[in-house]
Amino acid sequence: MLLPPSGLNIAPEILDAARDILKDHLQRTGRYSVIAPAGAPTTDEPTPAMTVQQAAATGASQAMVLRITHLGTSTRVRLTVYAAGSGQVVYWDSMSVKGGPSDLDVALQRLVSALLKGVPVRDSADLETVTDDETTSLNRRTANKTFGVELFAMLPLDTPDGKFRTVPGFGLFWMYDARSWMADVALELGGHGSAHVFDLSLGAYYPFIRSDFTPYLGGVVKYGAVSLGGTGSSGLVLEPTLGMLLGRLSSVQMRAQVGYFVDTFTEAPIGATGDGAGSAREHLGHGFVLTVGLGF
Repeated sequence: MLLPPSGLNIAPEILDAARDILKDHLQRTGRYSVIAPAGAPTTDEPTPAMTVQQAAATGASQAMVLRITHLGTSTRVRLTVYAAGSGQVVYWDSMSVKGGPSDLDVALQRLVSALLKGVPVRDSADLETVTDDETTSLNRRTANKTFGVELFAMLPLDTPDGKFRTVPGFGLFWMYDARSWMADVALELGGHGSAHVFDLSLGAYYPFIRSDFTPYLGGVVKYGAVSLGGTGSSGLVLEPTLGMLLGRLSSVQMRAQVGYFVDTFTEAPIGATGDGAGSAREHLGHGFVLTVGLGF
C-alpha cells in the first residue's frame, strides 16, 4: 500500500504527481501490486502505528511512505517501507536532488531500484538514473566518449621458431559508450626480441550491466603487421574478448580484458624455402592477449 505523500515546502500538486510516478515505477517492476488509497498530501509524516493500521485495513502486506522536503536549492526524497503485520521497517533510504521535477522522477526510480536490490540508493545508479547534479559532479562527457592508454601482452601459442615468448606493448584507444553497447578504435605497438606487432583495431562489446561497473563480452578485428619470430606477415586478426569496465558513470575509467587472437594469415620460419629439404610449414599465429587500459 502506498500512503498519501507528505512534504515540506512542496506544492500539493507536486506531491500527488510524485506519488503517481512512484506507483508506476513500483508496478513496472512486476513485484508489487500497489494499492493507493484516496487522501490528500499532508505536511506531517504518518507515524509507524498509523501506517500499520491503514495497511491492515486494506489487507496489504507492506506499507510505503513517501516524504519530500525542499530546502533552499535542494530537495530530499525519502522512502520508508513497513511490514504491515509487525510495523518493522523493511527498507529506508533517501536521496537529495538539486534539479527540477525531472530529477524527482529519477530519484523515485533510484529508490525503487535500491529497494529491489536491497542496496543503498547511492549504489543503485545506472546510466539512465543519474541526476543532473550527479552528471555535473562526475564531469561526464555528454557523448560518452573516452580517450585512453592501454598496456597489453600477447602470449602466442604457435611461433615459427618454436619459442614461447611474451610480446608486450602499449596502445592508444578511443571508446564510445552507447549504453546498450560499446565500441572502440585502438592503435597498438609492441615488441620483444625478434617478435613485434603493429596494428589498428576496431572492437565492439556488449555490457552485461547498465551500472558503474560492468563485465562485457565482444570481439575485435585488427589489421596489422605481425612477426612472432619468423619472416613476418600482415593481414586481419580476429580476437574474441571478455572484459570488465569500471567507471562508466565517471570521467575516469579502468578496463581489463582477456582475448584470444587468431591470425587469418600465416608466417614462415626464418630461412624457410619452398618445397624441398629446407622447407618448413608456415605457422598460423594464435594465443592469448591480456590488456589493461585507463580512459579519461
